[in-house]
Amino acid sequence: MASGMKRVPVTIPSMPGQPAIETAFVGPTASELAAYPRDVPAVVLLHGFDSSCMEFRRLYPKLAASAPTYALDLVGWGFTDYSLFKAEPGRVIRPEDKAAHLAAFLQAQCPGRRVVLVGASLGGAMALDFAVTYPEVVEKVVLIDAQGFIDGIGPMATAPRPLLWLGVKLLQSVPLRQAANKMAYFDKDRYATEDAMRIGRLHTHLPGWEDANIAWMRSGGYAISGKIGQVQQEVLVMWGRNDEILEPSYAARFEQTLPSCRLRWVEQCGHCAHLEQPELAAAEILAFAGVAAAAPAELVGAEAAAAAAAASSK
Repeated sequence: MASGMKRVPVTIPSMPGQPAIETAFVGPTASELAAYPRDVPAVVLLHGFDSSCMEFRRLYPKLAASAPTYALDLVGWGFTDYSLFKAEPGRVIRPEDKAAHLAAFLQAQCPGRRVVLVGASLGGAMALDFAVTYPEVVEKVVLIDAQGFIDGIGPMATAPRPLLWLGVKLLQSVPLRQAANKMAYFDKDRYATEDAMRIGRLHTHLPGWEDANIAWMRSGGYAISGKIGQVQQEVLVMWGRNDEILEPSYAARFEQTLPSCRLRWVEQCGHCAHLEQPELAAAEILAFAGVAAAAPAELVGAEAAAAAAAASSK
């Protein structure tokens, strides 16, 4: 399992002449990666809009016990370095830049290994876009209450910078974050806590966060509804039955539009099965990826002790 959050320099092919982006992620080192069987795919977790790899704090360890797992902060979000966008306020981050950043990251960290992309909320749009653009890299896709049929971000894409700045600062505010936090869960008393809000807001205090978000808004955002039918990989759609952020009817639209799709409803769950029901989410993802779940450490120890006792009695 990975020891903690890391940063690695990633050169983005779609940004020629620019310095490498210091990219934040949680995942195995080269030596840790080598400890996994070569035929086990890498599971790559893509967070939602203006979130971070910390969104997968409950799911990550359950996957990493069985498969090399990467929780990645794509360019412009999370704890990935914002200095390029602070230095150049007029720069734009396009969807193709995020895709190129992910491709470069995977080539550097797990070259040649099969990849299963897991995208939550807007991360699902990223996963679908990447699967169409780089089909040779992606073996399977998992969508968790994913955005895909809402194209673009509307008139904000062409708004003047001062208005965009105000919008971004509102996005950072505690009341808005707490309201979104409460909408995200079915069991609000247990999960929509102040600590959860603080974790989700932590990266917004980094220098240049505002500039990077404005750079993304200026791109117009993802518009992939017309690409969904082009996804040739198998797709597992997981959807919280009680999602208050994206209507559950979107799950059926994915099932109807994707050429190869399996829908798994998650009962008594809101927008974030990876946070609210991580055990179920991990089991579904590993089974879909064709990976045998590792036995719990205490079970392995008990089985080893029983085997030793049986051997000594012979």
